[in-house]
Amino acid sequence: MQADAQKWDAKYQRRSDAVMDADEFLVQWTHLMRGGRALDVACGLGQNAIYLTQRGYWVDAVDISFQALKQLRAYAQRRNLAVGCVAADLDYWPIPVMTYDLVAVFYFFAPQRMRELAAALRPGGLLVYATYNARHKSEKPEFNEAYLAPASGLSAFFSALEIVFDDPAAGDSGNISRLIARKP
Repeated sequence: MQADAQKWDAKYQRRSDAVMDADEFLVQWTHLMRGGRALDVACGLGQNAIYLTQRGYWVDAVDISFQALKQLRAYAQRRNLAVGCVAADLDYWPIPVMTYDLVAVFYFFAPQRMRELAAALRPGGLLVYATYNARHKSEKPEFNEAYLAPASGLSAFFSALEIVFDDPAAGDSGNISRLIARKP
């Protein structure tokens, strides 16, 4: 955990505290959002957490980087927004069960955690997921394969959920897998 935290802290230390816009894939599905409690997995600087907070969610934003969370908290406080920041290694953090009305996962892939991500949803809860897939190796050969979704996408990991939208090969080169699913 220490090495990962240091790597990500160094990355976010070089960035300003200006939160970027929310991911367009999340914004595209706003019409399905009903408010409640949300989990932003591997939130980074928290642009998606901020977006969800502005749409009526209480958000738990989880990331390994203290630096990113510090910047997120400062940004949220300046705008009088409440975001719960949790510094944790997502390979080990105990994901709460049946707690969230929405789980957002962007550019984090850990196959051993997929069942827990689905279990974190309350009935009717929405999963919004986008991450790099195996095709990403053609663009970034140095990228660690362990952090890439299969080329077939994410739907096989969430068979217990109702798949609303599935695009296993999004992006200009098909290197992003996107999924929207709802817990029955």
